[in-house]
Amino acid sequence: MTAIENTPPVFPERALASKAVLFRPLQDIDIYVEDEGSEVFYTELLKRLIGRDARIATVVPLRGRDNVIKRAEEYSDSRPALFLIDGDLHWVAGLALPTLPHIYVHPCYCVENYLFCEDAMIQIIVENQGTIKDSDVKIALDWKTVRDRVETLLVPLFIEFAAAFALCPDIKTVSRGIGCLLRDSRKGSPPEIDELKVSAVRQEVKDEVIARVGTDAYDLKRSLIAGQIKALKDPIDAISGKDFLVPVQMFEAGRAGGQKVQRKSFVFRLARHCRLDKMQALRQKLLEILGPNKAMEASA
Repeated sequence: MTAIENTPPVFPERALASKAVLFRPLQDIDIYVEDEGSEVFYTELLKRLIGRDARIATVVPLRGRDNVIKRAEEYSDSRPALFLIDGDLHWVAGLALPTLPHIYVHPCYCVENYLFCEDAMIQIIVENQGTIKDSDVKIALDWKTVRDRVETLLVPLFIEFAAAFALCPDIKTVSRGIGCLLRDSRKGSPPEIDELKVSAVRQEVKDEVIARVGTDAYDLKRSLIAGQIKALKDPIDAISGKDFLVPVQMFEAGRAGGQKVQRKSFVFRLARHCRLDKMQALRQKLLEILGPNKAMEASA
């Protein structure tokens, strides 16, 4: 028996924005995002966030940050609409961000940063196993150690990436991916970040920036960015959730739960179980776009 493939229709780029029209009878607001393939988990997050205060049936991906910003600039419809973009290295580096009324920049590297959550990890591992208690998973997961290691190793790396992006944006940074940072492991053992490889990449990026702009310009920019990240309530927000944090969570789910996870279902389940504390500003923006009546109803 063959598996049923549930592949959504592919829209040509010129028709992407009009896709929202198809869903208007089912939702109170049109929401546009960057990445195709993110619709299911993104919609789950937003439906949980807004609850019964509005109907959200889907989000519409526009295939890239620039397309979302361009569409937001052109938007003149009276219908409620919100255009969501990731902070990316622009946000980490403290560069100028769009300030259009219908646009919302996630106050972190990307939407997947909201998924970096102990509660969600515990719930997923418990569901996968079906034979162990939450309290036992919590001990096995040891989330504080996971967080501390991620912050210690990856925040300094992303400071280097942000400095490079601000001074020499063509230097390869986040696109290197997490693979180049992993320790050579034995077959069957979970992947693990290698401190020496992280240091090597940091040094490589630093050397290339200094070779182009000089030590003084590099030191000044790096110092400013490091100060900004240190001031964040959670410096881990400066790390790419999509390319670095989600893979780390997959490694840790495998280690603590003893089972491999598939990325798409794992990300969806993180979206279903994660805490929503960090998303309250987005909830307020949604209510603002929906109009004062919705905002008053939600606060009543």
